[in-house]
Amino acid sequence: MSDSEDDYMSAKFLEDAADYEKTHKEATYSQRRQQQLREQQKKGYIKPREQLQREAREEGLKRNLGDTDNKGMKMLMKMGFKKGMTLGKSGGLQQPISVDLKKGREGLGMAEARKRALEEEEEKEAAKRPRIDPEEYRDLMANRAKEAKLTRRSTAAAAICERLDKEKGIESNILWIFSPKDKEEKAEENADEKEVEEEDEQEEKEEEESPYPPEEVAALNALPLDDRLDRLVCYLRSEHNYCFWCGAKYNDAEDLKENCPGTEEDEH
Repeated sequence: MSDSEDDYMSAKFLEDAADYEKTHKEATYSQRRQQQLREQQKKGYIKPREQLQREAREEGLKRNLGDTDNKGMKMLMKMGFKKGMTLGKSGGLQQPISVDLKKGREGLGMAEARKRALEEEEEKEAAKRPRIDPEEYRDLMANRAKEAKLTRRSTAAAAICERLDKEKGIESNILWIFSPKDKEEKAEENADEKEVEEEDEQEEKEEEESPYPPEEVAALNALPLDDRLDRLVCYLRSEHNYCFWCGAKYNDAEDLKENCPGTEEDEH
């Protein structure tokens, strides 16, 4: 087949045929009716006065000084003015002065004064904020996330410890001090400040009446979060044959040793 002959099986031929069909396709009655209604609405639409004024103003501001042929330009040309020149001895403007419409009933300069006041407030707030190095900020946020993660895990381990102890018949354990309290959850959900203060007072009284020695409680609370979690995990393994990382309780110590990958999280 020569190059001059059309390839009727090519994609270009099919695309041209589809375009031709679209352009020469006869419109239906409903389509013609909708088109007529749109044209009628467009012809019958009356623009509001504000829109007409805005369009006329914008059109006038787009013109240069020499583009107009009104009576004022004719008078200037009689006095020696030529198109392209500027008014004034030391040069002037060729473009019209831009118009900024003022909205509202505020006095002149109020908007600028308010803007300056806001900028000054922002500068004062920015000066109060401590300037932190980006790397230090990232390290700080990473440490906060790590602490929050360890706190959640310690609380979960303490809750499991308390549940298994009670199932085994153990009446008290100093490690239960890390388990979540129902009163704390209620205090977080309660929006009334008075009730929250009353619950805090009750908690303080309960802490004073705690059955555990204050020195041991203070020592446990002073432990780093890593050591606190390790102590809870080790207690669960030794006392209940429960692996916190597996989330399962084994039959005995041998079963725990054979089927549990290890004591650390990385080993799971």
